[in-house]
Amino acid sequence: MAKLLCSCFFVLMLVFSAFLMVERVEGKRCRLTIDKGNPCYLSDCRLSCYSGYNGVGKCFDDPKVPGPSNCDCLYNC
Repeated sequence: MAKLLCSCFFVLMLVFSAFLMVERVEGKRCRLTIDKGNPCYLSDCRLSCYSGYNGVGKCFDDPKVPGPSNCDCLYNC
C-alpha cells in the first residue's frame, strides 16, 4: 500500500512540475528590431512582425541606430 501511495505521489509531482515548466516558457516575451535602418511604416511593421513572429510590431526611434524610426517586434519566445 505504501509503494502505491508513493508511486501516485511521484506521478502527481511529475505532472505538476511539467505544468509549471510550460507556464514559464509561455510567459517569456522577446523583443527584436526588424529592418534596421529602413523607415518604419506602422502597417508594414505590424504585418511583418505578426507574420514572422506572431507578435505585435510598433515604430520607435532608437538613438543607437542611425536614420529613421525602426520597427520593434514584441513576441512570445
